[in-house]
Amino acid sequence: MNRRSKRKSVEQPMCKYGLSCYQKNPEHRKKFRHPEAKLEQKQANISDVGVSPKVTNIKPPAKKRRVSEDTDLNKDPVCLKEVSNGHKEKLEPKFSESVQDILKSMPKDFFDFWDFCSSVNDAKPEDAFAELGLHLVGVYDLLSKKLPKDKKVVLHCHYRYYYDPPELQTVVKSDDKDLYHIGYFRDDPEQFPSVLVSNSATIGPKLTLKGDNIFAAMNLEITERLKKLKPKLQKEFSAIQKNLQKFAKQKNYSLEKSTPNTTARNKKVVSKTFNEFGIVVPVKNDIGYRPLPDSNAVIKSNLTKIVSAEDEDTRLNREEKLDELLTNVQFANDECDYGMGFELGIDLFSFGDPYFHSHILNILPLAYSLLNCPKYAEIIQFHLADRKKSDDLNTLD
Repeated sequence: MNRRSKRKSVEQPMCKYGLSCYQKNPEHRKKFRHPEAKLEQKQANISDVGVSPKVTNIKPPAKKRRVSEDTDLNKDPVCLKEVSNGHKEKLEPKFSESVQDILKSMPKDFFDFWDFCSSVNDAKPEDAFAELGLHLVGVYDLLSKKLPKDKKVVLHCHYRYYYDPPELQTVVKSDDKDLYHIGYFRDDPEQFPSVLVSNSATIGPKLTLKGDNIFAAMNLEITERLKKLKPKLQKEFSAIQKNLQKFAKQKNYSLEKSTPNTTARNKKVVSKTFNEFGIVVPVKNDIGYRPLPDSNAVIKSNLTKIVSAEDEDTRLNREEKLDELLTNVQFANDECDYGMGFELGIDLFSFGDPYFHSHILNILPLAYSLLNCPKYAEIIQFHLADRKKSDDLNTLD
């Protein structure tokens, strides 16, 4: 019998809270097995389901409370960590990087586009497209503010919008009320980004492909925005767009949204997530990813029911479906299918309700760490500690 068949043969999954389970609901007790007081029995129960007795990163929760969008998350426990003496202290970033090292991680088109913007507005290249309502921000601030190359900075939340996963690095923002922005997207923090995407933070989590270089992304934006300009500005930016297209051609950048690079990434996507852009997970010999047992539609429906519950008991009852998914993630992690926890974590993050922040912190940083992306594990923790639906996102100042 293979490892997946063993998992399916289990009559009941192990309760993720183990000895600390506080659930009194009889239905919960029917659905999940609970260990006896002796550690030996707990280990035997784990062996029954064909997984090694590892300690997982999922902790028994404190009594949960509903968090509104206006809650000051800086005062919430998500931005604190436990230390050995029982006290809590604020998270301290491990990934503080020099300006020089950050710039080394950016692709060639990033710098070529800065050069092009300098030809449009030599004094302030970041505002070359300001009359279109677009500004270069994010990593471009390291250039526009002329920061010393040896200066150490942390960009974890610098222009990180509400629905931006750690893989997204904003480089263009819009003045519109939708909090529209464009950024590079890299599945592996150690690799150059392969594509650019856009998002409107006040609308939802959807990430839209904009091409595989910033010239393609901005060419698309100019085309859309030219239609709304007055004749004088329309003529001016039509000329700028032609120059951009000529510059891109000289540098061998495609202006198409779909290219071999974007197609290559699409082929690596193992599952479409709530943000509709999907996740990329290394899979070898059928190990690395297993799908969630429920569809996106079913999971969204269950999450909506949880946050809309009229009282605590109802909410806890409705949360049992989520508990089952979290238990499945434990099993998947023990069998090296780290992509399941990654997918569920991104889905909860994309769902957007702060109520699920504690769940995200229990599974997503672990998933990133298991997938050898510790920087992303740190970014998601910092983001959830200061996650806001506003345009006040300049952390360098």
